[in-house]
Amino acid sequence: MTNYVQNLEAANAAQPANPVRERRQVAAKTAKSNKAEQVYSGQAGPLEPCQPVTLEMIRTKFAGLVQAGRQCEIRALLRHYGAERLPDVPTEYFDELLHAAEKFG
Repeated sequence: MTNYVQNLEAANAAQPANPVRERRQVAAKTAKSNKAEQVYSGQAGPLEPCQPVTLEMIRTKFAGLVQAGRQCEIRALLRHYGAERLPDVPTEYFDELLHAAEKFG
């Protein structure tokens, strides 16, 4: 495991810095390895199929954030994806948008 971490650090040091891409790659690798360890050890339940993120799922999350007074964060997220309104966000970014919204609460 320590060799894996050292190799990963060496690879990241050799590549030009793109912090967003690096965070996604590290998070994805960590999530995959944790899931694999759970399955191997027999701790994981049945595998759930991945559902595509829909506009309604994001709207539901945003509604909760609006009630919590997080309108500014929602506007900033939408602008980050080049949109003024939720329907203007390209569907390819729905997964990232929902994940970012979940970090707010």
